[in-house]
Amino acid sequence: MLRKAKIEDAQAIQNLICFYSEDGKMMFRPLEEIEENINDFRVYEKSGEVVGICNLKYGWDNLVEIRSLGVDPRYHRQGIATQMVQDSIEQALLNQNCDTVFVLTYAVQLFEKLGFQIIDKMGLPQKVWNDCKQCLHQDNCDETAMSFSLIPMKKQTPLQESDQVLYS
Repeated sequence: MLRKAKIEDAQAIQNLICFYSEDGKMMFRPLEEIEENINDFRVYEKSGEVVGICNLKYGWDNLVEIRSLGVDPRYHRQGIATQMVQDSIEQALLNQNCDTVFVLTYAVQLFEKLGFQIIDKMGLPQKVWNDCKQCLHQDNCDETAMSFSLIPMKKQTPLQESDQVLYS
């Protein structure tokens, strides 16, 4: 079951982050940072255990970043990461100030399958790179930057009640 993270999920979230950060596949995040930003996390729970995590980071003009996406290896290839990325896109669509979702990733095939396009990471705004100061690969980044435009999807959304023309 995919759901919004709760504060009591913070340790399980950090455990998955630590698992992937040990070999440089994910950036380490302190427990305090996770707790402070718990509302930006979604978790996938199976049999009462957090087995998937994902974080959306807003704050770069019209961009939102999918980060800290990870699934417990015991549950790989069950569609959990796909569901979490699709949910992230849906969450980003709810934000009126967001028109592009981006990710820095090693899972290029997953994101390509979901409609993301490879982009030049140097084209991302400079403030995106703030977190990179703490990354093991900061001087030799080997992640692939990818983006997904929300604009076509936003154009397809039905009119809000306040947007409808009223006839008398």
